[in-house]
Amino acid sequence: MVRFDFETVVKETKYLVLKTIGETLIDRFDDATEDVVQEVYFRVFKSLEKGGFDGRSKISTWIYTIAKNESLRMNEKRLREEEKAKRYLQKNKYDLFQSDGNNSLLKDDWIESLLGTIPEVYRQTLRLYLSGKSMDEIASELQIKQGTVKSRLFRTKEWIRKTLPGVKNEFQES
Repeated sequence: MVRFDFETVVKETKYLVLKTIGETLIDRFDDATEDVVQEVYFRVFKSLEKGGFDGRSKISTWIYTIAKNESLRMNEKRLREEEKAKRYLQKNKYDLFQSDGNNSLLKDDWIESLLGTIPEVYRQTLRLYLSGKSMDEIASELQIKQGTVKSRLFRTKEWIRKTLPGVKNEFQES
């Protein structure tokens, strides 16, 4: 069994891991990159400690596969969370319409009224994000840094959680 220095393994594979995650992770989930990197190296470390790397391939190939799989796993998790959020919004939309007795409101009107409650500094970023634009596209269009886009989206999510009753518990993983 070959012994590996974990620090050396990380130094030699960090660019490969980041590149793999960047290519595999859906653009709108870029904020999860650090979590994926951490999970990749956690799995690598745990497996190396147990002798899980058998040496039939290069260690970089093995780590590439782990990075690819962890990125795909994060994509699946985030897509499930989005679906859960959509179901929650649809359910609450229905409840709001029933309690108001006003069934004439359209989905777009309801979303626009919800967006109208978000502070202006975050509203434009959220609209672009919800329209399916990537972090780079949003940053370019608003002429701000990509980190600012991520920060604004994070703060928007926090604002929504604090402002809309019951949202925080509904979005948390069970």
